[in-house]
This record gives sequence, C-alpha cells and structure tokens, in this order.
Amino acid sequence: MADISSLSGLNSAEPLDLDIYTDAKEGFQLPKKGRYVVRAPESFDASAFGATKAGFLKATVDPTVVGPTAEGFKLRFTSVSAKPFQRGKTMVSQLGDYLRACGVRGQIPGDPQGMADAVERTAGATYQVDLDWRAYNKNTGYAVNGMDNFPKDANGEPLSYVIDEEDIDPDTNEPRRLRANLQVVRYVPAA
Repeated sequence: MADISSLSGLNSAEPLDLDIYTDAKEGFQLPKKGRYVVRAPESFDASAFGATKAGFLKATVDPTVVGPTAEGFKLRFTSVSAKPFQRGKTMVSQLGDYLRACGVRGQIPGDPQGMADAVERTAGATYQVDLDWRAYNKNTGYAVNGMDNFPKDANGEPLSYVIDEEDIDPDTNEPRRLRANLQVVRYVPAA
C-alpha cells in the first residue's frame, strides 16, 4: 500500500464506479463551418486593445459560441481593426462590421478612444457570425482556408488538421501537423 501520510490537507474525491465511467472521446473536432450565435466577452480591459501595423485601433473580441450547436466553444485570436477599406461606395472597417453585428447604431467618433468605448459597450452582447476553418504555418506561410479544403477521414468528414510537408518537426522528424482554428469570416448585421 502506498504511504501518503506525508501529504496533508488533501480533499476526498467522489468515489469512482469504473463500470459506468464515462471515457474520454477520441479525437477533437472543431465545430463545422456555418452561422452561429456568439457572445462577446463579459468585459474588455486595456489589454484587449492595441494597434495594427498601420497604426489603427485593434480590439480583441474573442467570442464564445452560444448556439445553435457547439455551445461554450471559445474562439481565440479574434480581433477587429478600425483600418478603413472600400466596400462599394462606402468606407467601412472590421470594427464597424463588429459593432453593426452587435446591434450598435448611430454615430461613433472616429478617434481611437471613441471606438474603444463603443467596443467596450458590446460586453456580453450576443450576435451572429459566419465561421469557417483556417490552418496557417507562420514558418512556411502554408495555409488552408475553409473547412471544405481540409482532408477527409474514412467517413468523408473533414479532419481538423493538415500536414505541411515543407516543415519538418525537429522533435519527430515528421512533417508538421497544423491544427485548424475556427475564425470569423463574416459579422452578420443585426436586424
């Protein structure tokens, strides 16, 4: 019998019934591409804001999926930029698309503080987005965009990784496996 008498203050756990124990599932699968309802972070602190290379405000808005499936899945590395670009005859930005999706209307000052304040007011808001997969290797620039472009398993379901044959992992001496990330491809304007 193991002597653990030197470990003090340990808590008792629930008894384990290994005959009815729920085993871990095999493999990780990203949510499928499609339209989802997501929730903005509950708050934004100063670390959520930064600058783009071009000097425009950038806000990290990592949302959490609330439905219709994949509830609780958190998107990472999701940011929006105030850098303007032309859409039709109008100047727009990713930040503007985000605010419209969150239901924000009216005039937003063009100064960085006014835009940051507008983003901060979206804390906890739910909105719709179109999501899809992307894998990217910063070492080689190799990228695969879109769930439909990922390799398939034996059942025809997309695998949530790709192999970059040009990047050999020094630990395994095998081509590097790149995990897909779920990314926002479109902010759906609120009705």
